[in-house]
Parts: sequence; structure tokens; C-alpha cells
Amino acid sequence: FNIIPIIIAIYYAGELVWRDRDRRINEIVDATAAPDWAFVVPKVLAITLVLLASFVVAVITSILFQFYHGYTSVEPLAYLLWFVLPGLISAVLLAVLSIFVQALVPHKFMGWAVMLIYVVASITLNTIGFEHNLYNYGGDPGAPLSDMNGLGRFWIGRAWFQAYWLAFALMLLVATHLLWRRGAETRLAPRFARLRTRFAGAPALIFGVAATAWIGLGAFIFYNTNVLNEYRTQPQREQFRADYEKELLPFETLLQPRITDVVLAVELFPKEARAATKGSYTIENRTTEPLSAVHIRWAYPMKMQSLEIDGATLDKEYKKFDYRIYKFATPMQPGEKRQIRFTTLLEEKGFPNSNPLTRIVDNGTFVNNMSVAPFVGMGRDMLLQDRSKRRKYGLPADLRPPKLEDQSATAKQYLRNDSDWVNAQITVTTDADQTPIAPGYTVSDKVEGDRRTLVTRTDAPIMHFFSMQSARYTTKQDVWKGKDGKPVELAVYYHAPHDHNVQRMLDAMKVSLDVFTEKFSPFQFRQARILEFPTYERFAQSFANTVPYSEGIGFIQNFDDAQGDEKIDIVTYVTAHEIAHQWWGHQIVGAEKQGMTMLSESFAQYSALLVMEKLYGKEQVRKFLKAELDRYLRSRGGEVVEELPLVRVEDQGYIHYRKGALIMYWLKEVVGEDVVNRALQKLLAEFAFKAAPYPSSTDFIRLLRAEAGPQHDELITDLFEKITLYDMKATEAKAKKRADGKYDVSFTVEGKKMVADGKGKETEAALDEPFDIGVFTDEPGKKGYKRESVLLMERRVMKSGKQVISLVVDKPPKFVGVDPYNKRIDRNSDDNLTKVEAP
Repeated sequence: FNIIPIIIAIYYAGELVWRDRDRRINEIVDATAAPDWAFVVPKVLAITLVLLASFVVAVITSILFQFYHGYTSVEPLAYLLWFVLPGLISAVLLAVLSIFVQALVPHKFMGWAVMLIYVVASITLNTIGFEHNLYNYGGDPGAPLSDMNGLGRFWIGRAWFQAYWLAFALMLLVATHLLWRRGAETRLAPRFARLRTRFAGAPALIFGVAATAWIGLGAFIFYNTNVLNEYRTQPQREQFRADYEKELLPFETLLQPRITDVVLAVELFPKEARAATKGSYTIENRTTEPLSAVHIRWAYPMKMQSLEIDGATLDKEYKKFDYRIYKFATPMQPGEKRQIRFTTLLEEKGFPNSNPLTRIVDNGTFVNNMSVAPFVGMGRDMLLQDRSKRRKYGLPADLRPPKLEDQSATAKQYLRNDSDWVNAQITVTTDADQTPIAPGYTVSDKVEGDRRTLVTRTDAPIMHFFSMQSARYTTKQDVWKGKDGKPVELAVYYHAPHDHNVQRMLDAMKVSLDVFTEKFSPFQFRQARILEFPTYERFAQSFANTVPYSEGIGFIQNFDDAQGDEKIDIVTYVTAHEIAHQWWGHQIVGAEKQGMTMLSESFAQYSALLVMEKLYGKEQVRKFLKAELDRYLRSRGGEVVEELPLVRVEDQGYIHYRKGALIMYWLKEVVGEDVVNRALQKLLAEFAFKAAPYPSSTDFIRLLRAEAGPQHDELITDLFEKITLYDMKATEAKAKKRADGKYDVSFTVEGKKMVADGKGKETEAALDEPFDIGVFTDEPGKKGYKRESVLLMERRVMKSGKQVISLVVDKPPKFVGVDPYNKRIDRNSDDNLTKVEAP
């Protein structure tokens, strides 16, 4: 429950029960012929109505907020079913519990204390493994919401639990009635002594019916949560992962065959939360020695129904961990290929206690191949990551990737270490009223009866990481033509009411393809598609020519141009980033070692910034850089292992996303965009679509140094190989009008450069580097700022300590600054700009 309704319920329970006693009229009231329920029920109703009023006020406030921001589509039924009704049931449960406690406890403040202890105990017990909603008062599995899929099937499990707890609350209500205090007597013992005589009649009947319903509902819920579905507490899940690592991690270094061809036939049943898959892998021994066994694993909750491997038999099975070892009768020779055939089932029966399966839903199914098909060989994707929990279960605190210097790690790529590039044929069958989508090009698309079947096939190898989707989509299409004149079909598949940003996405795809094909290399596909999925998760993800995109970050909002120049165009930014992954991730992918995500995420960030610069100009790129800088600085303080230079990043998002964007953008500002892009072009030419050895971040640095020349070696070292920070501050800005009508501007810049180690310890270094200096009529990044606001922008070398900057501009200046667009990693970017004193 939300803590605010709990506090309200506790307070009003105490006030309602004790108010009359405080006024010394309780004996007169209690001497009347009114039955006890006449005292109990109104108090429960009063608390319930107070809480209900808070929910109604919240709805009204939200509607007014929406109207104020121009959103006029009011959905009262959604507000009622998604918010008010669940809140009302919670209010009833809280009200009954509060009145019951206050009826038992002979003092108002003691009653409050008991309820607060209940709140703390509920949270504490849940964290140590007492998680089942059958014994957590008022608990239910929740109903994850999506505008695209509505309440889906998730309301069913919540409704059963709510009925269960309402039955229990009715039992509490009868008990409260039986134990209600009358007169001056506050002791429990006399009231318990009268229970037998007072229990007869209507109270016994109501209690009996409620108890029967409670027990029956509880049994049905237990069958769903513990029989039809597996129930594991958080400590049990952690123990499982720890045991998994202890037992299976030694297999990680074993040589295994690689998957080269994939055939999948996925039968989706959206209304039944079920996906039945039949598939096959072609595996090849790409090592230099014979292989005697192959290891197969899969991830819960997928179930393996059948598994066959040519020339191999089951040698050992770890049933607990869904891991098998198959031994070849005849060792698999180098270059030899064999087949793996399997059938799997991913489903959710009934309803679980928590964390329902949200990937298969009535409208907006989104599954990837890792959830419906097995892996070859051991990997780290199912292991514990949290350092404290790893220590708790006797594991090394950190499970880090191989060092950057480890050349053996180039044999595998980090996205899918059992494959290189694969050919794929995918068949997706779903309900006839839905549109199935998968990577590859359409071979056939047929409707037979109430089922629709799509068959796709790739015409060139792709990354072995792809998605299958199904929903009642509306489609908007367009075509992009590159300089070679070859058309690329563009499309956005979306929920019909969510058309606000669709054209913006199509436009962003076009500009992205323009920029990336010109700057990097040709686009490898004949189509590019964005696919909306429900906001049970908030991300966008790039697969081969397909980009699943959460409604929560790009579709339910209306990002129109009226939002103001100071706002970030997040839809275009995310779209450009994901299209960039068609190069950085789907043309080249990093080796599984330090620096791996720089080659995908940092380069995708850089690519997206090139798009934003083309669309909005350098003047408006500041807001993107400022956002990335602030998020990097906030996040680095929370690093628990070690902050690493970008070239050694270990899948640390704040480094490869946030810092990566800043570093790559400043790099191209200093050495030139052509230099950076030539290095990226050569990286693609050397490694695109190629199997092992996979590229490392040092391969890019090698190519970059060659392109940039020795004069930029120190810059490259500072940006990529060190943790370099700056502290630049602008103060004392003054302007004076000259006789010729121009303005003399002067201000002081205080500069400082630091180099930090992985634990945050900083050492000051000599500063002698170029920085942007700017003079403006409007503050950069704020409302009203535009290209015409820039009076002067030039680059000057800054040194450690204070220096006075003198400039001449044509118009009255209002703001000046050093690194005004936040291209450098400045510890406090808010003091880079300062207001000019009026002349």
C-alpha cells in the first residue's frame, strides 16, 4: 500500500474511536440500545470515504494538469478501473484493519504505534523472504498497466487476491463487532469471556460464510501461485543464481561449436500467454581441435520439451539449472557441421504471486529468441551481479569481464557468445486480427481461419539476437532513398490512438539514414521498422532492421514543437540512437572484454548527436550534452566497484552512454568530424560482418591515432585512457559600449584540470587546452535561446588558474561563458555561464 493512505487510515481510526471518550460522553452513548455494529460500520465507512476522497482529488488534479498541458482526451473509465477502484478496495481493507486494532488496544497512541509496527514489519518481512500475498495483508500481484494493452489479463490475479482479503476483512469486522468496547471497561479479558455468547446468530453466520470464502479463495490462489506457477522468494532466487555459478561457471572456458544457421517457428497465443516454439540450429566446430561434447542451457521460465543433437546422447543433466551436456559418439571435427533440434514452451498458467509474464499479452507481445530458444555453452547472463549479495553467498565480490589486454577474449562477441553471424528463417503464427513481425524479409504472410502466419528469411547473416512481435497494429509507411537510389522501406507499427510522434519517428529514420550512410558505410538492409510495445518496460532496442520501442518513452506522449526550445526532442534522439545500432552492434560488435560497449553504445550516442546537430544546429546540441553530463556526474558518485576510462568500460551505462557521448562529440570538435568518421569507416571496413577475432576498443584507438596524427595523442589519452575532469568557472562579466557602437566584453575564467583514479581520488594536472568561449543575448539551453542569440563563439587556450578574457561584439551582451555548450566533462557545469553586468 502507499504509505500516505496508511497514515491517513491510522490517524482517523484513532480519532474516530477515541474522540467520544476524550469528551467524556462515551458512557452515555454506550448505554443506548444501539447495536455494536452501529458504532463499527460507520467508522469503517468514514475512513474509507476519506481515503476515497483522496483518490478522487488525485484524479481531478490529474485531469486539470492534463488540460493545462493541452491533453484533452479524458478517460474516466480508465481512471475508475485502473486507479479509483483498486484504491477503494485498499481503503476498505485499511479501514477495517485500523478499526480492529483500535478496538483491541486500550489507548489511541498505542493503536497508532501498533499500526506503524505493522507497516514496518510488512516491509521487513517481505525483504527477508516472506513475500507471499496469501499472508501479507492486502497483498496482491499487482496489475501492470499499459495504454496499448489496458489491464490485460493481469486484473484477474489481483481480483482473486482482493476477494480473498475482503473475505478476511469481513472476518476482522465481525471480530471487531464482537470485541467492541462499551462503557468504561477497556480490558480485553472480559470481552473475550463474552465472545461465546455474543458469537451466536448473525455474527456466526457472517463469520462462517466469510471464513469459508477465505479458505476456498486461498486454496484456489495457492493452486495458481504455487502449483500452476513456480513460487520462489527473492532469497531463493538469489541462492539459485549463486548455486548456478558455483556449479556451472567452470564450463565457461570450454571450447564449444558455434551456431551458424537458425530456423524458428514460433506459435504465439496472445490471449493464453503462451508461445510454443519448434526450431533448429546448425552448429559448426570453428576451433582447431575435435570437440567431444556440447553444452546446452536455457533460461527460466522457458521449458524444454524435446532436444536432439546429431550424433550425440545425453551425458549429464543439471535439472535444477536447466543445463545439459551431450556427448558426441564421434568427436566433432574442425569445420564439421551438425544439427540441434528442439521444441520449447513459454507460458503462464493462471496467475503468479508476483512478476507476471508481460512479454506475451493480448495486444503487444514482444519476445526475443533468448526467451524461446536455448543457448550453446555456458554464459554469465544468469549470474548474481550485486556485490553484497555475491559476498553473502560466498562468491567473489566482482565478476568482471576479461582485461582489455586479453587477446584470447577476441574469440567471442559480447552480445551472444555462442554465435557469430547467423542466417535465420523465422515463422511467427498469431491471432488473425494481429500483425506478426520478425527480422528478415517476408517470404509469405497468410491468414487461415483464426490464425495468421508470417515467414521471413534473411538474405545475409545477422546478429543472433532478434525479436518476434504481435499486436493489433496500425502502420504508417515511407521510403528512404540513398545516394545510390536504392529504396529502403520505412514503417512505424503502432497502437492506433498513439499517432502523435509517428511522423517524427519516420523523419528521424530518414535523417539518420542520410547521416550514417554518408558518414560511415551503406545501410545493410532494405527495410527499417519501429514497433511499439506496451510500457511494462521502458526502453527501445535495436535488432536487425527492427526496433521495438516502448510506448512509455515515445508513443503515449505528444512531443509537439510547442514544448519549447529548451526541451529535448527525446523521440528523435532515441530513434537516431537505435538506428545507429544498425551499424554499431549490427555491423560490428565488440569482443567480450573491457571496452566492449564503447564500440556499440558510445558510437551510437555519437551518431545520434550528429543527427541532432544536423536537425537543430550546434547551438541546440548543448541541451543534449548538458543532460548527458549531469547524468554522468550524478552516477559516478554511486560507483561501487571502480570507475574506468572509456576505453576499458565494463558495461557501465553512465560511462558508455553519458560520458561516451561527451567524449566522442568533443573529439570531433577538436580533431575534426572527418577525422573521427574516417576512423569509424576504417573500423567498419576491417571488422564489419566478420567473425572472430572481434574488435576491441583499442582497435578504434589505433585507427583514430593514425587519422588524427601525433599532435592529438595527448587529447586521445585524456579522453579515452584516463578519467579526466575539469572545473571551469566564469565570473565578473562586464560590458562597455564603445564609440563605434560595439561592445567591449571582459570576464574572468578560473580553470582547473584533474585526473581521477577508479576510486575517485583526484590529482591536479596542468591545464593548457582549447575551450569554447561564447557571448550571448539569451542564456544557452533556456527558453528563447536560438541561433541568433550567439554574438560570438571562438576557441581559446585556457590555463590553470585565473585569466581575463576580453572580446568585442556588435550587440549588447547578456551572458558569457567558457565551454558554454558543455562539451567538456566539467564537475560543475552550472557556473560555466555568467550574466553580464549592465553596461
